[in-house]
Amino acid sequence: MTQPAIFSRELRLEHDIYRALERRPHVPLAQSSNFLPLTAALYEPLWRKRSLSLLTGGDFDVTRELDLMVRWLNPQPGQVVLDAACSAGLYARTLLHHEKTLDVHAVDFSLPFLKKAHEYAAKEEVNTTFVHADVRQLPYKDSSFDTIVCGASLNEFTDLPRTLTEFSRVLKPGGLMWQMYISKATSWYGRLFQALFRLSGIRFVDPNVLESKAKEVNLRLLKAQHRGRVTMALFEKL
Repeated sequence: MTQPAIFSRELRLEHDIYRALERRPHVPLAQSSNFLPLTAALYEPLWRKRSLSLLTGGDFDVTRELDLMVRWLNPQPGQVVLDAACSAGLYARTLLHHEKTLDVHAVDFSLPFLKKAHEYAAKEEVNTTFVHADVRQLPYKDSSFDTIVCGASLNEFTDLPRTLTEFSRVLKPGGLMWQMYISKATSWYGRLFQALFRLSGIRFVDPNVLESKAKEVNLRLLKAQHRGRVTMALFEKL
């Protein structure tokens, strides 16, 4: 198999997964479960496809999320897409079902999740490039992608400025970045509830802080939609 030209270095290919990580990164407690095969197997059917309904009290579900993502991004034939911190690859598969000619790279630091994503993609007959890598050090050349999508993982990133810098680096000028995340609570009881999760490493993002940090690396907020604490945001690389 010929290695994709957008890689910044030669990567080892093992079981259809390109390996940019040689050792497991150090992560907080909440993220450590991502390295368990059982978590990867249960994540999408038991949590990912139900979570938005639970978090919004039934006001917004995963089907509407995916429809909104596709509508805002409006992917064009042949575009190159990065599903960053892809988990089981739901975004990658959704975009490929919408436009089969996309060149989609699904990246995650968890091999169990990448293996599950590969299994789902094979079952649904969509062609995805899987890469074992850390979003803080992506193995891609500058300006490689037309689009970046990232679902909920923003709440688990341990170094948001560095990650946004990497996203900006690999995104082409005029390229789009979609983020779905859980925003910081404003009520006292919401802040108290979120504080319990922060002890395990989960972070809740202030949309204004995200916009400011994104702007520092030439990512401009185009629009956002808030459903309770769930936020969908679209950025453009300047």
